[in-house]
Amino acid sequence: MAGPPVTPSLPPRRSKRRVRNTMLIRDAQLADVPALARVHVDSWRSTYAGIMPAQFLADLSYDRSEARFRELMALPGHICMLVEDVNDAIVGFASAGPERSNDPVYRGELYAIYLLDAYRRRGIGTALLRRIAQQLRSLDFNSKLVWVLLDNPSRQFYEKLGGVRLRQQPIDIGGAVVQEVAYGWTDLRALCNEQWRS
Repeated sequence: MAGPPVTPSLPPRRSKRRVRNTMLIRDAQLADVPALARVHVDSWRSTYAGIMPAQFLADLSYDRSEARFRELMALPGHICMLVEDVNDAIVGFASAGPERSNDPVYRGELYAIYLLDAYRRRGIGTALLRRIAQQLRSLDFNSKLVWVLLDNPSRQFYEKLGGVRLRQQPIDIGGAVVQEVAYGWTDLRALCNEQWRS
């Protein structure tokens, strides 16, 4: 049986790129945490309305989200990239790092990717996912998976970008048992390729 994946040290990154000349994708910094928390909570409330219990979504806290971001950003190998609009407002983010269940095939994992409602379906998510794939490859993670709720209408996003459906499992969130689905990419070179340019 293969042992746990080795978590490499995170190299310094100075990564910035404009998307369609209006959006900037860059590495997240600790100073960005309050804005990241707002995007996280607000996008959960809009994305999962009618899927998650209403009280659970109402009880989501910016402060708790900030604390979680600070914990994650301190972990070795953790990647967090964000999207800024033309007014330098943070409107989305994605985070990734080592796969968390010692999967024998998929060494990297996309933990989260969220955009505010007004910025969806504009190619930004595709560009952000490709940048995350590039960063994972720079850390020698050449494959990755992502878990997404079965009822999430954005699930097809991963399928369109070549994600292969792997398995399904129940998960308890806020007292509700929901199903989540894993999608995987065995070779991240496809996601890093310019063919995915938004």
